[in-house]
Amino acid sequence: MSGFAVLVRRDGAPIEALPRAAEAALRHPVRWLGGESWAMAAPIPLAGPGDAAMAIAADARLDNGDELVATLRLPAGLTDAAIVLAAYRRWDVDCVRRLAGDFAFVIRDDRRGVIFCARDHFGVRPFYYFLDDRLFAAATVTRFLTALPAIGDGLDEQGVAELLAGGYADGTITLHRGIRRLPPGHSLTIAATGARIARYWHPGEVAVEECNDAAEGFRALFADAVARRCADRDGVGVMLSGGLDSSSVAAQATQGFAATGRRMPSLSLTLDGTPGWNERPYIEAVLGQGGLDPLFIDTAGHDPVAELSDLLDEQEGPFVAYNASLSRRLYRRARTAGLTRLLDGHGGDEVVSHGLGRLNELAAEGDWRALWRESAGIAGIYGLDRWSVMSPYLSHNRYIRLARRRWAGAWARLGRAGPVAPSPLALVEPGLAARVGLAERCADRSVKASARHSERDLHIELLAAPGQGYGFEVLDRMAGAARVRALYPFYDLRLAEFCLSLPSHHKLNRGQPRHVLRQATRGLLPDRVRLRPDKYDFAPALADALLRRRETIVERIEGDRSGLDRFVDMDVARASLGRWLDRGRAVDGHSLFATWRVLMLALWLDRREGVSAGRSDIAEREAAA
Repeated sequence: MSGFAVLVRRDGAPIEALPRAAEAALRHPVRWLGGESWAMAAPIPLAGPGDAAMAIAADARLDNGDELVATLRLPAGLTDAAIVLAAYRRWDVDCVRRLAGDFAFVIRDDRRGVIFCARDHFGVRPFYYFLDDRLFAAATVTRFLTALPAIGDGLDEQGVAELLAGGYADGTITLHRGIRRLPPGHSLTIAATGARIARYWHPGEVAVEECNDAAEGFRALFADAVARRCADRDGVGVMLSGGLDSSSVAAQATQGFAATGRRMPSLSLTLDGTPGWNERPYIEAVLGQGGLDPLFIDTAGHDPVAELSDLLDEQEGPFVAYNASLSRRLYRRARTAGLTRLLDGHGGDEVVSHGLGRLNELAAEGDWRALWRESAGIAGIYGLDRWSVMSPYLSHNRYIRLARRRWAGAWARLGRAGPVAPSPLALVEPGLAARVGLAERCADRSVKASARHSERDLHIELLAAPGQGYGFEVLDRMAGAARVRALYPFYDLRLAEFCLSLPSHHKLNRGQPRHVLRQATRGLLPDRVRLRPDKYDFAPALADALLRRRETIVERIEGDRSGLDRFVDMDVARASLGRWLDRGRAVDGHSLFATWRVLMLALWLDRREGVSAGRSDIAEREAAA
């Protein structure tokens, strides 16, 4: 495991001794490098060879390190952090445009009097920072920053409100006042005259090109992405859920192991007790091909409420990840099995794309027959009938559009308009929502609002969404708590740019979403897995687990000991709670997830108040002494 922390006094004052909590927050061995008014911590913080005016603290894994070594004529055996520093020395801030991989770093450059920072294209590595006229501090965990007296751990109302509403609409906000995240694909340059955040990569910059053999192109890039992440075969395993993404990674990973006569360890959750969902047949189909050494993690009786206190500690506060208590078991089991790196199929949906935007393209072209055919694939993914998928696109026909408008108007005049789905924003206390401008901040600006949106529009929007980097932060904290490094082959830059460049018919074709992936894995995966039309839904498993602790949950939310009403509209919270209690596993996702978020916030606020009281007691005892 690795990470970094950086402190720079912009006012030139000396760095004071770090609080013990800040030192402990990094959770892994680090070495410090620094001077009177600056300090860097990383497993190996580096000063430029023969150049004391430059230093770097980085969490980096480069995919193109060999290419950069050759281009820069560097000696063999350098760390990836050293390669990044050499690239900066050669190309200055443009170095980030030449990097491929997972990275977050801070470079202190006394030659130019600047600090240069960057986060990788998709935000695989976390990057948090605090910046004012006196101090710049950055780290891969917020806990280090909040432990510094100059920063503290005040609540950011906007962050709390957006989290309650279902996720961060702002890619820079956190739960902690004054602490921001550097968005994926961005750099931060700090000089005496000010600071500048700049985007160095965006998925929209990738041009669309027809590909004669898209499946072959994908297969080659995917194989390379997997191979680079498990080149060192010691201590590496793979997650295997039985879904298309993880199965593709697992099957590809065994190819490299087969030549050595070794088998790749695989880790799978068993959800046999969740009615209607049993992934074991798909997992067994992949295992039947050989090359994997399976480890199964039984989820029977899993209790996310019992684990919630530990999860809040690991995640440094409430979070949006409803299957976290299950995923956490995978990482912990990996560590007990002696694994330090775990290949993860996360990102197949986002990087390859289901091709949903192709439906709108076909409707706009009036190709109704093709629209009907392709709707079948999307229906399977979302558990809908084909007509429900196709129906909204029929409004591209002007006669149907006119008829629907008249029909809706007539029903509205009769007072019989259909039910309105509850807004996630309604869960936020109205005064708080108004103070932070929540309605405007979280307004739906999706490209779907345009009748002429394309598959490319949706694909770009998905990969550029604030949730991308945030999701990686949640996963990183879970893996880091188990001292395991998660690796994501689908988020290989070259593979992602290849998928972005493909026309929509390579993403949805013949009723098959993610068509290029399914074609590329022909012969690699059993057809039962390769062609499966559905995906596992964790919501019923969460609903069942929470129902086993209903009394505790009701007492937590109804009791409101922690001052929830400062943040939560309690009428809305109780209504969501009531629907969940009445309907159980059949409850709508909005009510289930709203209940879970309110429960998390209640426990977190209780813990914060307890910590605050403890600190006050300590301060009083010290003053008395």
